[in-house]
Amino acid sequence: MIDKKTILIPLALLIATGCVPTKKPKKHTIPVSAPATAVVTNRPSSSNTIPLATTYPMPNVTIPQTNYPQPQPQVQAIPIEPAYIPQRSPYLQGTYASSYKLKQIIANIAQKHHYDQYELNAIFSTVHRDTIALDKYNVYKTSKPKQSKTTSVGSWDKYRGNFLTSSRINKGLAFWQENAYYLNKAYQQYGIPPEYIVGIIGVETNFGGFTGKHSILDALTTLALEYKKRSKFFTSELENYVLMIRDEKIHPQKIKGSYAGAFGLAQFMPSSFREYAVDFNGDGHTNLFNKADAIGSIANYFVGRGKWQMHVPVTMKTYYNKRRFYGLATGFKTNYSQSYLMQLGMRPSSNFAGYKGNVSLIKLSRYDRDELWWGTPNFRAITRYNPKDHYAMAVHQLAQAIKKARYGR
Repeated sequence: MIDKKTILIPLALLIATGCVPTKKPKKHTIPVSAPATAVVTNRPSSSNTIPLATTYPMPNVTIPQTNYPQPQPQVQAIPIEPAYIPQRSPYLQGTYASSYKLKQIIANIAQKHHYDQYELNAIFSTVHRDTIALDKYNVYKTSKPKQSKTTSVGSWDKYRGNFLTSSRINKGLAFWQENAYYLNKAYQQYGIPPEYIVGIIGVETNFGGFTGKHSILDALTTLALEYKKRSKFFTSELENYVLMIRDEKIHPQKIKGSYAGAFGLAQFMPSSFREYAVDFNGDGHTNLFNKADAIGSIANYFVGRGKWQMHVPVTMKTYYNKRRFYGLATGFKTNYSQSYLMQLGMRPSSNFAGYKGNVSLIKLSRYDRDELWWGTPNFRAITRYNPKDHYAMAVHQLAQAIKKARYGR
């Protein structure tokens, strides 16, 4: 009989010398990090709280929940741009170097807002005179004053023809589909129906097709210094603009917009930007050329400045048995009871969504007859964007046309 020790001792020696294979332990692979390449996504913040420039109390109502899919991230490399470094100069140079008024504006901003005066000198040294802005406002009376055409026969037909086109309606439908998540979010947070946000962007910039080519700094400086009739207004907007570029760390000549100083998809003036613009996609920047931020900012503007009322209609067409209407003041600033207007022969075309409050009387002149509409406080809210009956009605009708294209009703 073989002794077990006789077998085990030589076997142990063979294992120790590696002649007999043993079961190897599993290797633990450590994940290697990818190269540090910056990426950006358009996925909104997971937080339900969006930082607002101004927060307004919402009424205690329940808004119907509509679950639009959250946008999927689109990964792309962040374009590397050199950080804007403010320039400084002890002297004011450029087009308005000898302007005493501009030097006063600079001194006032520097003192009032603790702004580096040398930095302001450098900013305003880049300004070029915007002659087109001066011509548009006819500052030097180089053309005949324009007569108001809003009351001429057929004026509404001409005006609406610029906005209620199949092309613009189709663009609006595509914009709604692309940005449904943020439009729904604006509805949930502010109570503004999506179609009216879409309508504003459609009328203002044709959904981003034209946001303006004027340097905002050039236009506002030129008008503040040379348009004496409205110098106070444009000086205030100029002050808000330089504060905005300091806060957002933007090159002073980077932003382009209208000859009046409005910019972005929402066409905000600088004062409106500083009061109502919001970072709606949560990326840490407020950018009105970004669709999400523009949507949230318009909604915030409607609530804050327009005093939009939830569950209140905007306007309603009424029947009237005469071809033309005279004898009663019209316009969004008017205020009549519905019963009084019915005594004059007007009849509502619907139940007005149950609205019983006072209304403004809007007259739209068409080629064949005058149309009469009743406007609610929400119609006036739209005029806070642009104080014209035709403008507000174009936004309303474009909004309803796009809504019908989307839902078929």
